[in-house]
Amino acid sequence: MNMKSTYKIVSLALLAGFLSPVFQSCTGQSPKKDSAQVAEDAIKKEIEEYAYPLPSTFEVTNMLNSIEASYIVGITNDAEKADSYFTEKSKALNLGIYTADLAYATTYNQKPEIQAYFSASEKLVRELDFTSAFDESMPDQIEENLDNKEKLVEIVTSMFQNAYSYLNKQGRTELSYLVLTGSVVEGLYLTTHISENTFQNPKILEAIIFQKDALIELEKMMETYKDSDLLKEAYSSIKSINAIYAMEEGSTALTEKQVLSLTETVAAIRAAFVQ
Repeated sequence: MNMKSTYKIVSLALLAGFLSPVFQSCTGQSPKKDSAQVAEDAIKKEIEEYAYPLPSTFEVTNMLNSIEASYIVGITNDAEKADSYFTEKSKALNLGIYTADLAYATTYNQKPEIQAYFSASEKLVRELDFTSAFDESMPDQIEENLDNKEKLVEIVTSMFQNAYSYLNKQGRTELSYLVLTGSVVEGLYLTTHISENTFQNPKILEAIIFQKDALIELEKMMETYKDSDLLKEAYSSIKSINAIYAMEEGSTALTEKQVLSLTETVAAIRAAFVQ
């Protein structure tokens, strides 16, 4: 569903809510919902149920860009490695990683990298069998808008959201959580590896802290599946990261020990994912 349709539905819902008391005051009765209202309510419920549950990766990469951190060539996962992932788990994790890398390249307007990471993501999407979640014209849209950063962000964000929504509608929730895991781990990996003096830069620390809530939320979401063969490793990884954030419970700051531990732990987790 596109944003225009979403806004239309919300507007209709608000109008219905406004008119309802007026109708009741005239009749003394609550109005019965007609078929159109029932349909609108169902669509609203679906939007809420399948909405992308975490902050966009662009929020992280934009924070890095705003502090004038340079784009680091080679920090991302090699797009050509997309051919080397054979299991459903490794494909889903690295789809999440590549989508984060795509957001990173888009934020910094790195055109060759944008094309490479989109192609890698598209390949894994095909192999995971959910191409119908995407508009067939998306490759052309990417190509046509390489010089239009705002439009590219819109296209890529839509790709994230559609993938998550589609997988959950198809009952492939565990797979969607693997994609989310890859994305948040890569976002934190980029943040903790863009500088050799992370702890000395308050803005980088701010970006690390910003990602804490998303990781906590992801752990809660995965709790139901924590013992499943597909998710138990990813769940354990996210839990270990959150344990480091919780070392100084109640504090809004991070200690140097926490930052170093996060940097090392995330690097090890990410290395296992991309190997």
